[in-house]
Amino acid sequence: MTSVALLDGGLGQEIYRRARNVSSPLWSVAVMLEQPDVVQDVHADFIRAGAKTLTLNTYAATPTRLDRAGIHDQITTIHQKAFQALQQAIDDTGIDVDIAGCLPPLAASYQGQPERTFQDLQNEYATLVSLQESADVFLIETMTNTLEARAACAAAQALGKPFGVSFRVEVNGYLKSGETLAEAVAAVADYSPDAVMLNCCDLEILNAAMPQLVARYPIAGGYANAFESVEDVAKGGLVDSLEARADVNPASYTRAVRQWLDDGAVVVGGCCEITPEHIRHLANSLRQDYDLISFSRLARTASGPRSFQAQR
Repeated sequence: MTSVALLDGGLGQEIYRRARNVSSPLWSVAVMLEQPDVVQDVHADFIRAGAKTLTLNTYAATPTRLDRAGIHDQITTIHQKAFQALQQAIDDTGIDVDIAGCLPPLAASYQGQPERTFQDLQNEYATLVSLQESADVFLIETMTNTLEARAACAAAQALGKPFGVSFRVEVNGYLKSGETLAEAVAAVADYSPDAVMLNCCDLEILNAAMPQLVARYPIAGGYANAFESVEDVAKGGLVDSLEARADVNPASYTRAVRQWLDDGAVVVGGCCEITPEHIRHLANSLRQDYDLISFSRLARTASGPRSFQAQR
């Protein structure tokens, strides 16, 4: 039976949906500090749904973002709170899962290439790796340019734990930076990530891009969002402007994921607006045909990525 690593779903959006109040533009951080039970409960619901790798609630907790919000002095506390929330969920459910450190875009999602040097970016990612070094694995997510992706890979690789890197592609099939998916895979291949993935794309975009990704890296995967559009957020708007697609229900999402698996993907899950209900339906469907495992176990058992040369 083929092994498939099953990630969780859209942690941040689920937190936003359940929070009683949102007191800050960095709402996922604010909710964790003010209503930690909400974050803990979301984690627990994804664990009970069947996810085998759970990501820490640190997507918005980069030094750049915290400094901009005037709360950089709380960075250590915020990361500690993220670990506490996920560990409590693991303890409450009694189910052993991977804890995944999160290495996101440093300034904002859905942007092009930052006007920073590789070393500057790597240093900031190294700070995040240090703050999350007790995680089992690292997921580099929503990368829209190869400069930031390479810097994150360099920082994760230095720790020596399993890590994956995930790119977002636009409707035209290119990254926001204008680079092709082929260029993106080639740019990170020398760092030997345990998987190269696509995330936070529309289902249709991910459906079209998955065969190309599978052809270019041996351990591939993806997890889509269910937004109507992210354009307002890309232009600096707040999360309130986002709307979920009514047509991406648990059954339709599972059908799409099965297509990615048929194409050769071996890491799947969900991104923004993919709920515990989506993951539960997905897990119940897939376990009939696949061995659902954690990302760390996939990294231990998979062969190929460490010596693979990306097609250029």
